Amino acid sequence: MPLDGQSTVSEKKTGVVISAVTVAGVVGVIVALLLVARLGALAEWGDGAYWAAGIGTAAVIALAAGLIGAGRAGPVLSGMSLVPSVISGAFFVAIPGAVFALGYDGLSYALGIGAGCLLMQLLVAPRFAASGADSLPALLAMRFPGRMVAVISGAIIAASMVVAATAGLTAAGLIGTRLLGIGFDAAVIAAACAVFACFIVRGEGNASIPNAMLYVLLLVALLVPLAIVSTQWFGLPVPQIAYANSLWQLQGIEEDLLGRDLADPAYMRPLMTAFLTMAPINFAGIVLALAAGVAALPNVLTAPLAQRPMREARHTALWILGWCVMLLTLMPAAATYARQSIASLIADGATASDLPRWAFAYGKLGLVEVCERAATDAATVRAACSAIPDAGGALRLQDIAVNQDIIGFALPEIAGLDGGLTGLLAVAILSTVLVGLYAPINVVVRALGIDAAAGTKEGPRGTRNASYVIAATIIAAGAMLAVLRPAPIIDIATGSLAFVAAGLFPTLIGALWWARANAWGASAAMLAGAGFMLLYLAGQHYFAVPFVEATSALSSGGGNGLEYFTELKDAWLAAEPGAAKIAAWAALDAQARSMADWWGIGGAATVLLALPVGFLVLVVVSLLTGDPRKATSP
Repeated sequence: MPLDGQSTVSEKKTGVVISAVTVAGVVGVIVALLLVARLGALAEWGDGAYWAAGIGTAAVIALAAGLIGAGRAGPVLSGMSLVPSVISGAFFVAIPGAVFALGYDGLSYALGIGAGCLLMQLLVAPRFAASGADSLPALLAMRFPGRMVAVISGAIIAASMVVAATAGLTAAGLIGTRLLGIGFDAAVIAAACAVFACFIVRGEGNASIPNAMLYVLLLVALLVPLAIVSTQWFGLPVPQIAYANSLWQLQGIEEDLLGRDLADPAYMRPLMTAFLTMAPINFAGIVLALAAGVAALPNVLTAPLAQRPMREARHTALWILGWCVMLLTLMPAAATYARQSIASLIADGATASDLPRWAFAYGKLGLVEVCERAATDAATVRAACSAIPDAGGALRLQDIAVNQDIIGFALPEIAGLDGGLTGLLAVAILSTVLVGLYAPINVVVRALGIDAAAGTKEGPRGTRNASYVIAATIIAAGAMLAVLRPAPIIDIATGSLAFVAAGLFPTLIGALWWARANAWGASAAMLAGAGFMLLYLAGQHYFAVPFVEATSALSSGGGNGLEYFTELKDAWLAAEPGAAKIAAWAALDAQARSMADWWGIGGAATVLLALPVGFLVLVVVSLLTGDPRKATSP
């Protein structure tokens, strides 16, 4: 017995030492990068060193988590450690870009994540902790015995986590192209290899302090450049307050540009005007999709939130909300400062020769276009702009198109700060992506029935190898999808959570709050919710014409739209085979895509339809089949 006690004390001391070294290492990286930014040493150090620093920081954090093992911390630290699973590296990059591109409507993403943390704190965390399960798959296995629920939930978790890996690798790939000057495909492959290495090194470790360091990195990397800009522009180092001044200044600049014919009203997205880019119903749908997805997120419902007293679990979830809010409230400021920097450039009468260095740096990557051409150099921009009818010497606001995916990363350069701050952001995002993808990968491993000791050296070799094969498969699938660049990062990341919401949220709520729910109802609910969402989206994108024909009464196209659709269909039927037939079908399909919806709902907002379907099926099927309190579920 004394030997056991001595071993426990020794393990605790070792964990404390490793945690201290990890904290010191991360703080050292932050201080070093801030000094680099202060000294203006970007050119001397080189962009590639920031990539190496990001890989190295991720490796240290992963190794520390693996050495410490699964540890338990208080609500404050546990909440902080779970934030990178809620606000992943992909969301960290994408939300500022969404606000930049969509204006006010882009706030739906930040509101949805915040609402999800609150929903988790109120409805999910306390009862999940009291259930005795240490993961979502374990909870469903306890509550709904049998293979049916396990197989369906495992498939949904695997699909959604592959999409999450796609979003993360896309973000890492964009950073790699900027820092290394290599192709996007090569950067994604390099990031995927680093993710797999971190998974192997980390094993089953889930210590809170190394995970919390990811949050610290993200917060400092975003807060420092925003505080510098806020101080320089407005004399107030609190971005959440100072950016209100930027909103008003930006509105004045944009009104001035309109008066000088340097901006097209159809192009502008005022940050203080709602519902210019999405209908209110879709705004609400995105908020709901993210809220339900975060509340049911399998990589958040893990050990740091599990097997605690209900009160402590509620406090942990509340701290997740608090830490998330600190990050989320900074992101609109980042978007506003980027918008104001570009608008001010136009207001100052910038020409092709006056474009800042960052425009050409990202233009060579195809991420900045000027006058509808990639801004590779000043000569190319001048030639492109001179070819536009009625072109003047000065650039117009609509002439500059910045890819929204780079806003969260390129803010320091856009705002005229030293590139070392961009390096700090790169290290924070890379570390979060490379280490943070461990959680979604591991939850798939658990969902597919691999033992919890799979990633440890003590675990059976065959089990460990099986976990590595699953991890490699998920990473490879995510990398292949990332290379295709199917959509902006915000749409990919949101799609992952929307699928979780449609497929798992009704079953999770039933498992925690309704004793009458059984395995038949849970299985049917998952199939109905996820299946409805997939069919609806497939109909919109790939079968738009039959979709409209079958459900025209529910379409937002109205009578005029349906009449035009009918005319185009008649023209297609009457067209001669060949080019005329193909052109007629293209026109018909385009019109069908514009009205292939129910009440205007589309994209992630489809959760507005899928969730009621899932809950309804859960209730009906559970009531029509056996009571789990009286009989054994299948």
